[in-house]
Amino acid sequence: MTKNRSKKISKLDFQKLHGLGNDFMLLDFREQAHQVPISQIVEWANRRTGVGFDQLIIIEQQSSDMHYRFFNADGSEAEQCGNGQRAIAHYLHHQGIMVKDFKLTGKGGDVILNYQDEDNISVTFNQTIKVEEQQVAGIDGYYVSMGNPHWVYHEPQLTAKDLQPLSHLVNNHFPAGANVEAIKKISDHHIQLRVIERGVGETQACGSGACAAAIASATLLQTTTPLTVSMLGGDLRVSYDLACDKITLTGPARAVYNAHIFL
Repeated sequence: MTKNRSKKISKLDFQKLHGLGNDFMLLDFREQAHQVPISQIVEWANRRTGVGFDQLIIIEQQSSDMHYRFFNADGSEAEQCGNGQRAIAHYLHHQGIMVKDFKLTGKGGDVILNYQDEDNISVTFNQTIKVEEQQVAGIDGYYVSMGNPHWVYHEPQLTAKDLQPLSHLVNNHFPAGANVEAIKKISDHHIQLRVIERGVGETQACGSGACAAAIASATLLQTTTPLTVSMLGGDLRVSYDLACDKITLTGPARAVYNAHIFL
């Protein structure tokens, strides 16, 4: 008679956080790495039967560098997440780490974090931003790479428009898909934004999307830096240099609760 071998179960501590309603489950794997299957991420992301989140954040330590990884609610890996990086800054600060000119590394490139208080948390992208005019379905817009892909266009009927049909066309247009940002001008230093995130759907806010929208709106809407970007979840502030290779995103982040889960 053979003995049943039970599957090894790991108890994982996590923190739930959000940046303007763009919400995250954060796992700290700096001391011990774990492999999380895509199917498990999808289960956790479910808002009725799981934790519920837009993205899963994993932080890891590799030599002297701290690394970030982001996974969308559908289990796909995202290269970049500005709100997620600010959420990491909030988490590290409350772990007793000095978050001042703090380098974080990952798939979307290196970023620099600064924590002033929980309403003023900044992430700076020091990298070359790719911007090119791209028409999709007869609509003029701009493809902006922030380490992750975005397509930004002007939508005068921003609050009333159903953005889903166009977002499907955009994702089929670009080989790797793209986050879709629809923007409307309020003033030279203020735009309104709605965003459909690749692998998630419409979210309350998107940090890298706010940066992409700020860059594209300079041409599309003749706005200028610094820029307030108003989204469903609230406002973020974006400033950038004229070469668009140094962009800083500033806004709030909040911890919701700490808990544990089994893998």
